[in-house]
Amino acid sequence: MATADPSPEPPSWASFEPASFFDIYLTPSLETGILDYALALGPDPKITLGSTTYDVNWVQAYFVVSQDEETDFIATNGTTVTDWRWESKSLPGRISGWMGEGTNRVYPGGSKALGFGSFDITGNAVLSGLHVGYQVGSSEETGWYKDSLPPIPEPSSLLALACGLGGLAGLLRRRRS
Repeated sequence: MATADPSPEPPSWASFEPASFFDIYLTPSLETGILDYALALGPDPKITLGSTTYDVNWVQAYFVVSQDEETDFIATNGTTVTDWRWESKSLPGRISGWMGEGTNRVYPGGSKALGFGSFDITGNAVLSGLHVGYQVGSSEETGWYKDSLPPIPEPSSLLALACGLGGLAGLLRRRRS
């Protein structure tokens, strides 16, 4: 844990520690070809580190982070984000995203539009990575964290899963008859 830093240094892939986020949303879910997203903090955002949960005070950066050091994906900056700076690194692993500077952050109840110029994660497992400030007792700590929850599959994978489950249900129904 580090103390609050108004202008964080750009992260490396190894900078992102696992965490779980609650009441922090990226919509829609990351998917190849979708370029426009919104990062939103609900009224009571939280971060869980290990078994301890903390209140999130702000988010100052959003990155797409490969799930492992060998995964590569394509992401370029769009034109919609003008007040956060674009950062992209490819070795080791891959991270791409935006960082606010100074107090240019997203606070509880707020949102930020994010737009890629190009985005292709086909066949690659990626996670959301955030630079957050959170409350520990009477002090504020900051850090780089990646969502430890498994990534949500792309719609085509969900459709294939649904078709398979539907076929299995039909087969079981026929056997019972």
